[in-house]
Order: sequence, then structure tokens, then C-alpha cells
Amino acid sequence: MSSSSHVALDRRMTVGSISYRITAAGDGTAPIDLAIAGRDPDGRVLSSLTGEIRPADLPAVAEMLSSTLAGLVAVHHPPAGRRRPDNQGARWSAEDDARLVARHREGATEGVLMKEFGRTRGGIHSRLEHLGEIGTDG
Repeated sequence: MSSSSHVALDRRMTVGSISYRITAAGDGTAPIDLAIAGRDPDGRVLSSLTGEIRPADLPAVAEMLSSTLAGLVAVHHPPAGRRRPDNQGARWSAEDDARLVARHREGATEGVLMKEFGRTRGGIHSRLEHLGEIGTDG
């Protein structure tokens, strides 16, 4: 987008009885004004998010926002028939860290560690990265 381009966006979507609207406006010389709102059938605001974003930040923020919201959806709306692991999202204790490192060094698979610790594959992988047991690319 060039610095002289004008942005005007107004999108609407309805899911069940909730209507959602996102608007964005800017003249290219200042940050883009964003507003997102979800309303019930009576027009009451149930969710809202407002702010500004520089056009140069759009790609990075879009990626970050997309992955963060996808993660929140997974936590708050797990697939039907699948139970959330008991410790998903819970803090790791120093004892858990020590046991995880020991079990990993013994050769326990991610699947075994997932069951033992009540965590997701991503949770086990991320903690092993954090503890320096595996590299950031596996």
C-alpha cells in the first residue's frame, strides 16, 4: 500500500444470533483506525476491540493476531469428542521441569510425556525448548 492510498473497509458477518462488524479507515498518512464489534439481536455490544495500526505493521500484526486467536479458539472451543488435557495451560513447577528433562533424556516419546504430564504435544515441545533440551526447530 502506498502512503497516498485511502483505506475504507466495512465488513459484516452473522453467526447464529450474533452479528459482527469490522471497520477500518485511514488516509495513508496516519495509522489506520480499526473497530471490531459483536452484538446480540437487541444491539447490545458483547465483544469489542478498537485501536490503531500503522500500515507498515499490518503483515506482522495480522500474523500474530491470527495465530493468537486460533490458539484461544482451541483452548476455549476444543473439537467435539476431544477432552482437554488436565494440565493444559497450567504453570510448570520446578519439579515438573526436572521430571520432564529426566524423562526426555531417558528417551520417553512426546506421546508418553503428554499422558504423564497431562499436556498437549505443543506444550511438551515448547517446554523442552524453553528448558534448552531441544532446538527451536525440533
